[in-house]
Parts: sequence; C-alpha cells; structure tokens
Amino acid sequence: MTKSESTEKASNKTMTLEEEIAKTAEKLRKLQDKQKELQRRERERCQKAVFDLMKSEKLDQVSVDNWTKALPGIRKLLGLDQGNVVH
Repeated sequence: MTKSESTEKASNKTMTLEEEIAKTAEKLRKLQDKQKELQRRERERCQKAVFDLMKSEKLDQVSVDNWTKALPGIRKLLGLDQGNVVH
C-alpha cells in the first residue's frame, strides 16, 4: 500500500466519521425539538386543565388582588415556595 492509498483510506474514514457525526447531531436536534414540542403540549394541557378546574369551582371570579395576596400561601401549599417546579 502506498502512502497516497493510505492517506486516501484515512481521508475516506474521516469523512465517514464526519458524516456520521453530522447525522447524529441532526438526529439529536430533531429529538430535542420533539421534546420541546411535547413539553409545550403538556404545559398547554395543564394550563387548560387548571383553568377548567378554576372555572368549575368559580375561582375565575376572584379578583387579581385577592389572588396576588393569596399566592404566597398557595405556592407554599403546592411546594413551590422555593421556586421549585412540579412536573
């Protein structure tokens, strides 16, 4: 095997690895996009469910001022008093 043949094979192998890396990176990007979309849908579903619950309990009629005053206690009851997010 000559030096040029060896270099050519190494170049082909490198190109193949670069292509595989690019393909894997694209697959990762698509999976991340899919995950974001699923999280967005779940958040929207949760928001709708909370709104429907509040409406059914007639809590949508409570003033914003009352909600603002009660919110620290509600956050504490839900375990969100330290900025934690429940999933």
